[in-house]
Amino acid sequence: MHAIQLFDLTKRYGTSTAKSVLAVDRISFAVEEGQVFGFLGPNGSGKTTTIGMLVGTIKPTGGRFTLLGASGPKGLMAARARVGATLETPNFYPHMSGRDNLLVAAAVKGVGRPRIEECLELVGLSDRAKHRFKTYSLGMKQRLALAATMLNDPELIILDEPANGLDPQGIREIREIIRILADRGKTIFLSSHLLAEVERTCSHFAIIRQGRIVAWGAVAEVVGEGSAVLLRAEDTEALAGAMQTYPEATSVRRTDEGIVATLEADDLASVTRYLAGQGIYLSHLAPYRPSLEEVFIDVTQGAVDSMTEIAS
Repeated sequence: MHAIQLFDLTKRYGTSTAKSVLAVDRISFAVEEGQVFGFLGPNGSGKTTTIGMLVGTIKPTGGRFTLLGASGPKGLMAARARVGATLETPNFYPHMSGRDNLLVAAAVKGVGRPRIEECLELVGLSDRAKHRFKTYSLGMKQRLALAATMLNDPELIILDEPANGLDPQGIREIREIIRILADRGKTIFLSSHLLAEVERTCSHFAIIRQGRIVAWGAVAEVVGEGSAVLLRAEDTEALAGAMQTYPEATSVRRTDEGIVATLEADDLASVTRYLAGQGIYLSHLAPYRPSLEEVFIDVTQGAVDSMTEIAS
């Protein structure tokens, strides 16, 4: 079953066509149950607006979506009781302890004290539970926010930049918590600009630019070796030009390492023969493993009139 499914979801701010802002433009994609799904995009691309529509703080202008298979006002209201979301660091009471802050949140959610202790243990704050919130580091505050999100044992967890501003140790702690939750069968929808973390943590992703989805699919299909190759020759300009005319090349781009080409088929011998026929002799030819960061840069710097779907 789909944990999240969007159908031409749209949000326009303002009523005058000339002055309105189209923040989210007919986006469609799906998140399967059990996935750790990364939602990526530059600042101002529409990520936060999309999340706001999912959690009910922003009303869509058009399109529709489902949460945990439910749709419509009543269905979504019931489904959101099974969803946990951390949109920003919550306004915890600074002079209260971490545990007491969770007691306040638990009272709102109708959750008992045993669940509070479970969540403190999950995020590694049991030994600091008696300490005042104002004494917590940023990483501890983020982990307490995750604990509050988990109080109702949600099936779907929506996280908006949970590691924003953290040092490497804090990022690692958040990553480990996400992995634990994924191992427990939770579906996680993660908005982040930390591409290396998304690559390490997420199974699937979507990239939004200027309010439109420009790529989505499985992370493994992006960072797997696939049919991309890295080529080097003495004359880089001639090599790039020749690969642009190679019939089996679907894309050719330059990197600091050399020329990267995506091929329709893994036939490196054919590439070598073709280039030799052009008077170009390679000093290096090897399979190439692109990073999610490279894919992100490619699709967010290009045009937005097309969408790249990667096999899932």
